[in-house]
Amino acid sequence: SSHFCPRAGDCSIAPGIPSLALPALRAEALQSTMAVTSSSLPLLVLRLAAVASSVLAALGQSVRGATETAVAAAEYPMTTVPTNPNSNLAIAALVASAVVVPAMGIGAMLAAKEKGWWGACALISGLITLLWAYYAYLAL
Repeated sequence: SSHFCPRAGDCSIAPGIPSLALPALRAEALQSTMAVTSSSLPLLVLRLAAVASSVLAALGQSVRGATETAVAAAEYPMTTVPTNPNSNLAIAALVASAVVVPAMGIGAMLAAKEKGWWGACALISGLITLLWAYYAYLAL
């Protein structure tokens, strides 16, 4: 009932379970870890990847302070807020987004309504094509 085993032959897990020979277990475990078979190869690769990521994380700790200092130094010089002398452009953009864009949308829907199903198909696929082209341009 004590977990301390003075000799290898006296160790048993519980009453009624035979004792274990620890040196034999140790030799068997050593043989199983040294043998690289096709089934243990993925496990070996996983262990090597874990060790490599740990090493990279440890090496990255020494650079962390230098990066934060460089970022802080790059952000500090801007002490004044730039002003735009063309403030009428903001008002024009608001008017365009509140009046011109909805008017164009209503016009496109009315034109599509006259063409029946093909108009609706062209409207939806046209919007999708325009968004796709816009996102493709942004990705350049």
